[in-house]
Amino acid sequence: MAEYCYVHVPFCRSICGYCDFQRAGYSEILADKWLDALEIEIQNREISDHLKTIYLGGGTPSCLKMSQLKRLLQLLEPYSKHVIEYTMEMNPESCNDDVVRLASEFGVNRVSLGVQTFDDELLKMMNRRHTSQMIKEAIHTLNLYGITNISVDAMYSLPTQTMEQWLNTLKQCTELPVTHLSMYSLTIEPGSAFARQHLEALDSETEADMYEAAIEYLESQGFEQYEISSFSKSGFQSLHNKAYWHYEDFIGLGLGASGKENHQRYDHVRGFHHYLDNPLKLELISLTEEDEMFEMLMMGLRLKEGMSLELFYKRFHHKFEEVYAVPLKKCLDRKWIVIDQGKIKATNRGFEILNTVLEEFI
Repeated sequence: MAEYCYVHVPFCRSICGYCDFQRAGYSEILADKWLDALEIEIQNREISDHLKTIYLGGGTPSCLKMSQLKRLLQLLEPYSKHVIEYTMEMNPESCNDDVVRLASEFGVNRVSLGVQTFDDELLKMMNRRHTSQMIKEAIHTLNLYGITNISVDAMYSLPTQTMEQWLNTLKQCTELPVTHLSMYSLTIEPGSAFARQHLEALDSETEADMYEAAIEYLESQGFEQYEISSFSKSGFQSLHNKAYWHYEDFIGLGLGASGKENHQRYDHVRGFHHYLDNPLKLELISLTEEDEMFEMLMMGLRLKEGMSLELFYKRFHHKFEEVYAVPLKKCLDRKWIVIDQGKIKATNRGFEILNTVLEEFI
């Protein structure tokens, strides 16, 4: 049974310009109906009461009304008693005393804060509701209530963003009591406001420069890169996200959530009316052994530590070196990957062109 659980909260107080996730503007009535449907789903899904991680994502879980947030946390309480890492996504403007106190009371011990940038003009362009000052206040509030495992999201390649603005955001993050940073390059999704406004990300060369500058700066500040887009201080790697990258099974709950269990991936049907009518309806994708072997490699190579050859054999009863003999030799010869201490991992060059590396194994 899956030991990792993702819960999707599909509401935001405002919609960011770049976002195309399953979400809607917050409505109290709709949120109540969603909670009713989620309760039905939780009562009828097979969920371990020895979960290792719970991750409340979205959307913006902290945008719910206090009584609704409490109800959500109560629904998950029977499964949270043994959780090691309980993460909740928050935005700075809704990371207030009441929300943080309540989350802490129910065992939330890690917060992923949607910072994106410390530049107030860029925040306005993105239709974010917070300011750089609110970010600092939110982190202070989290510390006040004992939540000291704080991850921040930062975005680069934003329209008009300069290298100076990007490095200033990273500097501000590292000067605050932050333990983890995830960075993302802007992708213009077809359904987003940015797409409708015909805005574009920066050119690929500038984007690459920003990525490399971030790695150099963050590592100089004691943040170790352990995955393509993830950096942490010692002891603060994300247990939940590493479950994805180690290709563990995980349960997905709520409209917009995906999961992987028993050799199947699944998505909840899109659209509120579909979910409210039948919160147990899932779109299933059966995975062949070939699918799973490749997906395990694809996820594992995102990690600096790489993919365990022993675990690969334990799961599939095939030796990786035999299944992928031809592409393995080719990538080893080109010094895109190495085998070291029982793991296959990407070199620095391989990390930069990971999609090209993976194409060899398809």
